[in-house]
Amino acid sequence: MTESVDSAPDALAGLLADVWEAALGKPASSRDADFFAAGGDSLLVVRSVTQLRKAGFAAGPADFLNGRTFGGILARLRADNTPAAPAQPRPSAGPVPLLPCQSRWISNAFTDPDHFGFVWVFDVPETTPDGEKVDAARIEAAVRRLSDRHEALRTRYLLDGPDGPVAEVLPEAADGLFTTVDTDDSGLAEAFEAAVRSHRLAEGRVFNALWLPRQRHLQIAVHHLTLDGYSLTMLADELEDALIGREPGRPAAQPRDLAADLAAWLASPRADEDAARWAALGLPDVPAAPTDSSGPGTLSTSTAVTADLDEQHTAALQTAAGRLGHPVGLLVLAAVARSVAEHFDLPAVSVDTYHHGRDGVPGGHDITSALGYLQSTYPVVIHSGPRASWQADALADLAAVPPHTFGFDALRHAGDRLPADGADTLHGSGIRLNFRSRINQVNDRVGRWLRPADTAGGSRRSARQREPWALNVEGDVVTDRLMLTIRYSTDHYTDETVRKLLDGTTALLTELAGGDPAPADGGAPR
Repeated sequence: MTESVDSAPDALAGLLADVWEAALGKPASSRDADFFAAGGDSLLVVRSVTQLRKAGFAAGPADFLNGRTFGGILARLRADNTPAAPAQPRPSAGPVPLLPCQSRWISNAFTDPDHFGFVWVFDVPETTPDGEKVDAARIEAAVRRLSDRHEALRTRYLLDGPDGPVAEVLPEAADGLFTTVDTDDSGLAEAFEAAVRSHRLAEGRVFNALWLPRQRHLQIAVHHLTLDGYSLTMLADELEDALIGREPGRPAAQPRDLAADLAAWLASPRADEDAARWAALGLPDVPAAPTDSSGPGTLSTSTAVTADLDEQHTAALQTAAGRLGHPVGLLVLAAVARSVAEHFDLPAVSVDTYHHGRDGVPGGHDITSALGYLQSTYPVVIHSGPRASWQADALADLAAVPPHTFGFDALRHAGDRLPADGADTLHGSGIRLNFRSRINQVNDRVGRWLRPADTAGGSRRSARQREPWALNVEGDVVTDRLMLTIRYSTDHYTDETVRKLLDGTTALLTELAGGDPAPADGGAPR
């Protein structure tokens, strides 16, 4: 923390400095440091707001979006630092609407749908920071507090009901929430895998904890239909709070709150306006990316190629993102699409990308800290054109996307305004981008009491499943370097093809960052 930032020694300024450094991996250089030019994006905004609220201060995404600089954000936080009013008690059991993203997940008709989740193994210290013993009873109580607090962790899903898929919040956790297995290291893998495979959507067994006292390992397994990746990060934070005896904050918002907000939005004129804008993207006319070969493409044939930008170009790209008004993730998307278009000589390429969904619906509930499957997926269409104008053309294509990105899934799967058959008219090019920002590094939980174990847990997914997309692009910022990975099936692509696509992408991003212009052929394979 620099002297200029620390010149106001009050608790709020110090907390903001800590939150800033935790989100961006480095302290603010001055009071004029720009959160977004330093690598911030909407996902890190939500993370920062959550941490400020946990410390007892009122905060919202608008404080970062409108304040932007350290000084500007601090001024907005100081203007209103009274705690928000607590949510009113309401029923926490019974039927609930499926969120659009859940309907999209169900529409994929995955093989072995019970086996699709997130798995995280933690090392649990013997005592809390205050010296209290952490035993099985304390751990089980912490896990049950999470289940009681968040409806998503005790919701059952009937995928083939007589009237279609339905969801129901159970009054309490299903059987199997907490299990203790006393085994030596030779039995760890079997215990981990058995716990993951015990998920049963129809019974509400979507969340469980496995305690292994000899190793002091705690595996948390959550089904993806009930929780998204960002929720897992918040779940770890709340688990630590419960284990060390920190009281929970105000009652959490629930997925049903977002469902109510989306229903109201779908009934508004804005939904019709956005439907017209999504239709204008021309997604049905976008060709699928060609493959080198055909085959089933199950996860057992999945592999990956990875590349990165160095610290200098990553920092320059983050600065460019702030200047251009688009987050780094969307600049990566534009470069991926352009690289694919050039390699396969396509007139346009679409990329489906994730949004964490915590921005909520305008005028709706504050779901910043809600746990559930809240993310949205939406397409961006990038058109081909002269290489000399590709940056300007890509920015124009990004500007064509409606600002309410939650609307695409809502209009498809809840509003009947867009076709919901993702395998046909709205499938596009078959490319997905998951840009995680710095969340993977945040999940290392450096300096936290509850740390990830250096042990692999049970398998996340059934090897018999297929990805809905042929090319799955992942982006992370790790130790100030932009890491890009393309996952693909060897049934569909060769290593040479994917490396060309990835090298073309990094060349275009280097150009965006102010480096050497990308070669006309999109870059040579390594």
